[in-house]
Amino acid sequence: MDAHDPRPPDDFGLSVKDLAVGYGPVAALRGISLRVPRGSIVTVLGGNGAGKSTLLRAISGTLGFHRGGVTAGEIRFDGARLSGTAASAVVAAGVVQVPEGRRVFARMTVEENLRAGALGARDRRAAAEARERVLTLFPVLAERARQRAGLLSGGEQQMLAIGRALMARPRMLLLDEPTLGLAPMMAARIADTVREINEQGTTVLLVEQNAAAALSLASSAYVLEVGEVVLSGPAAELARSDEVRRRYLGVEDGEPAGPAPGNDRRAVPASPRPNLARWSA
Repeated sequence: MDAHDPRPPDDFGLSVKDLAVGYGPVAALRGISLRVPRGSIVTVLGGNGAGKSTLLRAISGTLGFHRGGVTAGEIRFDGARLSGTAASAVVAAGVVQVPEGRRVFARMTVEENLRAGALGARDRRAAAEARERVLTLFPVLAERARQRAGLLSGGEQQMLAIGRALMARPRMLLLDEPTLGLAPMMAARIADTVREINEQGTTVLLVEQNAAAALSLASSAYVLEVGEVVLSGPAAELARSDEVRRRYLGVEDGEPAGPAPGNDRRAVPASPRPNLARWSA
């Protein structure tokens, strides 16, 4: 997918063009352009400090909470400008972020956390439908409804964080490291749920350090390094790249990549493996 596709932005769910972000005098993102088509899963890969979380904060309008700000470029969702708007307006537009580290309200119950996700909803019937959807996706949350969120396991807290975001009935979900710190089996369950949420019609922009899982879920991928996009393209093509395999999949040249967690049918193919000119020696 070409970030400079000539089609107008409103042909896409999300369009980011020439975005620059700074934290005071420190430039965190430079010239970022990407597009996330409606109904797709797009992933952003990169090491620690690459700017992945900053990108999601810029989209969700939460940079100000971290003393950052957009210094150039624009962000649009379904043709409407998001850059420069308040976080509440971004949510109202249908874009909701699940932050890294889950960040549930630990002293509140599971049920109270879910209700907090629907605070802006005026339609009680829609809120009830959203709750039913969440509990269908995550039945354990129904069992733990009266339990304090801080007493849940890490995987259950991640389910609650995603469920709370879904209570706002987003058209687009921003996921920041949803499998971070989880056991492999739980990480696989979260990945399967992300796929199911997308199949139900929600567009997903996924930031994930588990590159194998992310590339197996996504249709397209972008790679960030030190605040810049160094590579973008179809996820399957990036998964076959020698450079991506070495840097993010831990696979040496000539070795087959193992299957992504919870997704044995879509193991990353071993060949052909294109070289990435941007990273050539």
